[in-house]
Amino acid sequence: MFAREGAPGVIRVVFASGPDHVVGGGGWGAHDGGVGRISGGYLNLHRPAAARALLEEALADGTRFGHAPHVDGWRFLDTVLTRLPPEARETSHDPST
Repeated sequence: MFAREGAPGVIRVVFASGPDHVVGGGGWGAHDGGVGRISGGYLNLHRPAAARALLEEALADGTRFGHAPHVDGWRFLDTVLTRLPPEARETSHDPST
């Protein structure tokens, strides 16, 4: 969830679990702040660069603070992964590596 200081409303980005979608703690080693696809692509939402890139993509797509109950984060995953510097991508879904 993102909020803008001094402005009403929030942008709530939701990553729902489903086919090929794994949300933190979903069984293959993703921690509680991780989302990814079994087929590939993992994002650590605890990293500030990842959160910022996600917010920027939602805003670029036309999302406005306080205007939608939630936004589907999966539609931004690939774009966000290409925008992030390598150290912010978290290529492994296993936190022990």
